[in-house]
Amino acid sequence: MTTVRRWTEQDGLPGGQKPWWWNAIHYAIDIRLFADSDGDGVGDLDGLRNRLGYLELLGVDTVWLTGVPMTGVGPNVGDPQQAATVLESFERLTSAAHDCDLRVTLDIGVDVADLRQPRAQQELVRTLRFWTDRGVDGFRLALSRRGPAAESDANGVDLETARAIRAALADDSDRLIGSFIEEQHSSRGVWDVDFNRALAETDFDANGIREAISKELTACKEFGTRPGWLVSGRHFPRQVTRFGGGAVGRARAHATTLVLLALPGVVCVDSGEELGLPEVIGNEAEIRTQELLGARVPMPWEGRTPPFGFSDATDLCLSAPEDWVDMTAEAQLESADSTLSLYRQALEIKRTASAENETGDPSVPRELFDDDEVEWYGAPTGCLAFRRGAAGLICALNTSNQRVPLPPGELLLSSAPLEGGQLPPDSAAWLATS
Repeated sequence: MTTVRRWTEQDGLPGGQKPWWWNAIHYAIDIRLFADSDGDGVGDLDGLRNRLGYLELLGVDTVWLTGVPMTGVGPNVGDPQQAATVLESFERLTSAAHDCDLRVTLDIGVDVADLRQPRAQQELVRTLRFWTDRGVDGFRLALSRRGPAAESDANGVDLETARAIRAALADDSDRLIGSFIEEQHSSRGVWDVDFNRALAETDFDANGIREAISKELTACKEFGTRPGWLVSGRHFPRQVTRFGGGAVGRARAHATTLVLLALPGVVCVDSGEELGLPEVIGNEAEIRTQELLGARVPMPWEGRTPPFGFSDATDLCLSAPEDWVDMTAEAQLESADSTLSLYRQALEIKRTASAENETGDPSVPRELFDDDEVEWYGAPTGCLAFRRGAAGLICALNTSNQRVPLPPGELLLSSAPLEGGQLPPDSAAWLATS
């Protein structure tokens, strides 16, 4: 089969380093729902820029943007005044993000059927070049097929298009191009990272979760792409709601988070996921007016009343419920038992384990996340446990209704307090090899 040139582990960068995105934590943001800077009730680029300090505090690596107002903006400018305003805000955002050591990546929608046409290929390449010139570090191509099937390879992506895109970005050897495929199409073996929906569609069941992970790791190894994991997003219900809601749903979401962050590859965290937010169901008119998928509401930041610091406007079509007062970012930063605190602890462990240790201090376990091999343990019914290589991180998950013994190792973090030294139901734990 014809192949397309992409970054592989064997390519290497100066000093033998892997590209920045190899194990990156991407934070996916719908601009419209994140932070409103001008009081019109809709999130915007300047609002996000004003909240970059929060993302530094959280510990993510990349700001992954969706919902960027690109109408009339790009290589084919519509309204010059509107385009200039948006681009000025966008360039301020990318500059500020880079100052915070955050990368900026962008979602680009692509119709596979259209890409049969050379003109469409050229337009896509021009679009990618346009945004890289303005500080974008990578792209996730949202591939769909709205028209008739194209003359393409078995992966559903035109190979000439892939070559053209790679050629357009040839000067940037570590520029990320990933894909998220709608309608179950696949681009295996074409791009750097395959962002898959396997865990976002899996019940809270150890066997199902293990099967989904194993299948994806096998496929990525076969095709030479990096796995990209997500458990919720614009197309999928939030974890808390999907796993039953309330305290049970939140406990299961916490446990799944530790499994997700323990896996090799790229992880995509959906904005608000780190707060343990559930779905909010508005009426049909509200959903249609907001053009929201899955009834998402704006990010709750601080204060005691809706819209909790998202905007100065108070008459939003779909605002956060009043009982979210303890779920705001401000409230959760002050609680050691919050979902936000769990994310921060887990990401700090990953960051510490991956940091360069110039002093040779053995207390920094850098090898925990180094090995990409996943070795499965035998586990009690309703449970799973795996280790990253021979001496890496151990992750254990209990989806049963009984508490179970932990694998041997030093406890680093658990999603719930242990009970008699054992892992309780609906929880997970990280351990370091003894």
